[in-house]
Amino acid sequence: MSYWVYENWTAEQKAVIHRGSCGFCNEGRGCHKHKLGEKNGRWHGPFETLANAEIEARKTQRPVKLHCKEK
Repeated sequence: MSYWVYENWTAEQKAVIHRGSCGFCNEGRGCHKHKLGEKNGRWHGPFETLANAEIEARKTQRPVKLHCKEK
């Protein structure tokens, strides 16, 4: 399993952690790249662990949110 961080520059200016398999992430390709490119933010990753993704998310100095909660 991989983890990715989406650094959003516009909506809420946040860093959101996703699992690579998440439909919003698509292994770092996102779901709107064909429309928006990197206009609103960019993907960081992949990371092998959630802990590593959290470290990277904090480096953005934006509020960190976990989108894909473990079940």
